[in-house]
Amino acid sequence: MTKILKFFYVAAMVLLTGYVSSALTDIGLETWYNGLDKPYLTPPNAVFPIMWTILYALMIIAVFLALDREHDKGCSKINNIFLTQLLLQIVWCLAFFAKGQIGLGLIIIIALDIAVYRLLQAVKPLGKLPVGLLYPYYIWLLFATLLNISYLMTYGMDIL
Repeated sequence: MTKILKFFYVAAMVLLTGYVSSALTDIGLETWYNGLDKPYLTPPNAVFPIMWTILYALMIIAVFLALDREHDKGCSKINNIFLTQLLLQIVWCLAFFAKGQIGLGLIIIIALDIAVYRLLQAVKPLGKLPVGLLYPYYIWLLFATLLNISYLMTYGMDIL
């Protein structure tokens, strides 16, 4: 696969994930989430699209750089972990926002945290730049996990 095709593949997967995740999040914002008392650390809703745009851009560059190393045996492993964490991101938005199931959301986001940690470990041998570009995403997910725990402690297993 050429470099340009690899880049468009990674970008398409990330942008598709962003689109679906955003649509699922909007369901929650329009039905139940905006009516909640938010934990103290919750950023304003306007921060999330900005952060996700930055994080997705960093992820596209990082994964492209990693996958561009065709000669590395870990390329298919990196791709599999990359796709798994994108799927988990969508499933978390479905559970937490669209369905209001914050207990299930916590289980899923912990699985997502683990998947992204595995992605970091798989990319690490390929250089400081790709792994460094993924760390903000991982930190943001850990922060989201903390918020998910805060909602669970405040509201119980299910909102809806």
